[in-house]
Amino acid sequence: MRRCQPIRIGELWSGFKREHPYISRLIAEGSVPDVWRRVAGDGLADATKVNFVRGILYVQVGASVVRQEIFMNRENFRFEMNSILGEEIIKSIIVK
Repeated sequence: MRRCQPIRIGELWSGFKREHPYISRLIAEGSVPDVWRRVAGDGLADATKVNFVRGILYVQVGASVVRQEIFMNRENFRFEMNSILGEEIIKSIIVK
């Protein structure tokens, strides 16, 4: 069936997410490292290495000062990242 009227990309994306929630979640999970850089900032992102496995974001840090800063703000990071991702992808953040 052809459409006579143009459709907005936002409407198209919303429909895709409703019809394919599994694929939508995989796309969100794949963007976790990019969202980490956006939320943490370039300074913290450069000093860390992130790995996302089954809802847990593992953040590896070398410097104790950076580790403490991330540890103290991990819930804020989690909340902000989930807001950007659009769903509850990150259940917890573990700082190593």
